[in-house]
Amino acid sequence: MVKKGRVSIVFLVLLLIPLVSAQTLQIGMINQDPDPVSAGDIVEVKFKIENFWETTKHEVIVEIQPEYPFTLYSGNAQQNVGVIRGNQKDGDAQVVEFKLKADANAVEGDHEIPILIRVGDTIWEYDDSFFIDIESEEIRFRSYIRNSDLVTAGSKGKFTIEFANAGGYDIEFLEMELLPSDDYKLLSTSTYTYIGELDSDDTESEEFHIYVPEDIEKVMIPISVTYEVNDYVYTSEETLQLELLNVEEATTIGLVKKSSAPAILMGVIIGLIILFFIKKRKK
Repeated sequence: MVKKGRVSIVFLVLLLIPLVSAQTLQIGMINQDPDPVSAGDIVEVKFKIENFWETTKHEVIVEIQPEYPFTLYSGNAQQNVGVIRGNQKDGDAQVVEFKLKADANAVEGDHEIPILIRVGDTIWEYDDSFFIDIESEEIRFRSYIRNSDLVTAGSKGKFTIEFANAGGYDIEFLEMELLPSDDYKLLSTSTYTYIGELDSDDTESEEFHIYVPEDIEKVMIPISVTYEVNDYVYTSEETLQLELLNVEEATTIGLVKKSSAPAILMGVIIGLIILFFIKKRKK
């Protein structure tokens, strides 16, 4: 009877060994870089695995299981850290790193990242334990007429379109095209221009030469713009406006010089009249 009781106790201890191992292998998140990560960007997360008991009987495999808004950016979702020695912890703990990409449309806040640890046939899942902080940047792209030497209709000149990236994301593959308009005739060689990269808090510009016909008070300049942010393509159309002055307004404020031809012509006429009367008196 005693012998049977001892066998039962030994059997119970053998059943509890995996449970004890589960409690003595601990995983913790060291950090995320950057913290927070912007939606659409790449984040690197580091975990450490500590062993508070004896050396593991099998190799330890750590697996990250990314769910929306995360996807694995590079490397393997599973990392084999080998056998972990007994009492291997603190500065000697095993460290694993994963690179993830946050979706560009991710909502701002903390998002769970599940982790799984496998030792032989034993598996432990960690849900609601580790979180990655995401912040949502705003795309603030602007196109506008920076300057122009066109003052009145019926003249030719140039204007400059400036592109500004006032948001937190870098812009790539920026291109622009002037769309058809009856308000001007393009004198430049092409309606298309390629800018390429436009970093956050930066500007680029492009100059165009045009002729504006008579009777145009406001030049409407429709444009099409295409660019990429975090592999997402954005396309928009808008119309820029270039205000013109009439000749009288431009002359009044000194932007157009008043023609001296009428005064010269009047002087010639008066001179001829005086000369005519002088000759007539001599006769």
